[in-house]
Amino acid sequence: MSTSSYFLPGTIDEAVSLAKAHPNDHVFYAGGTDIQLHVKQRLIKPNTIIDLTAIESLKSVSIQKKNMKLGTMVTLDQIVKNPDIQKFYPILAEAAKSIATPVIRKSATLGGNLKVSNRCSFYNQSFDWRQSVGSCLKDTGDICQVTGGLNHCYSRNVSDLVPALIALNARIMVQTSTGINEMPLIDLYVPDGLIVHTPLGVGGIITEIFTSDEPSKWWFKKLRLRKSLDFTSLTVAATVNKKDVLRVCVNGVSMAPVLVETGINDVTLEGLILQVKRACKTVDNDYMPLKYRREMISAFITDCWNTFH
Repeated sequence: MSTSSYFLPGTIDEAVSLAKAHPNDHVFYAGGTDIQLHVKQRLIKPNTIIDLTAIESLKSVSIQKKNMKLGTMVTLDQIVKNPDIQKFYPILAEAAKSIATPVIRKSATLGGNLKVSNRCSFYNQSFDWRQSVGSCLKDTGDICQVTGGLNHCYSRNVSDLVPALIALNARIMVQTSTGINEMPLIDLYVPDGLIVHTPLGVGGIITEIFTSDEPSKWWFKKLRLRKSLDFTSLTVAATVNKKDVLRVCVNGVSMAPVLVETGINDVTLEGLILQVKRACKTVDNDYMPLKYRREMISAFITDCWNTFH
């Protein structure tokens, strides 16, 4: 990885200060499983890397009285193997286990998966491939290669932890140069393939994610071509809490996660499928055909519905 500046801060405050000093050209480095691929494909050219691996406070795991708090440097492997997560929040362990391979999960982090870059079958290619077919809005071109449009990028959010955590009504803590802020996890995502994430403020770092919404029922399923290699083509995570509130989060088919929240007795299966499909801005930018992915939304929601009833 070629870069002009590399920093290894020991505290969150130091990392935030470094980011503030390099506001336009820094990237935060956690497990590196996403960033290294983007550098290799020449999709990003970071001038300043701020490595978070030495910040011990970001590696904390706390599950007390069913309240879960996870630092964003916790690895996916730790999530998969943690007995308390398996007991109280099995949907999160299942989501983490669905990602990549056991070796990659030892490096990949919670925070990295929350902010994994959006994917598109035209954008996420080698530099030479992109040069031969023409670049796109998300890279250096001026049109979307999928739709031919001039203004909108429909690259897909492909995180698998995110729909599980949104189904758990999770919230995040963000530290910036001006203080600490709290927000619902779903508010981090913008349905725009060029923006992707809500600006977190000067030097903003997601430090912690937490929830106390233990579900009474849960469901998780992921669609991809190769089980251990490919990013999701469709992920559906759903929970029902003790107040019979149904939260269905769909990812992999739109620019941002899509959430439908309703009383489980206040909606029909057909109505739920309709709400989800209307909210998804699905285009033909995945290796699986568009029509098939749309049909699988209906199939997954139906399977989830039947499990809960």
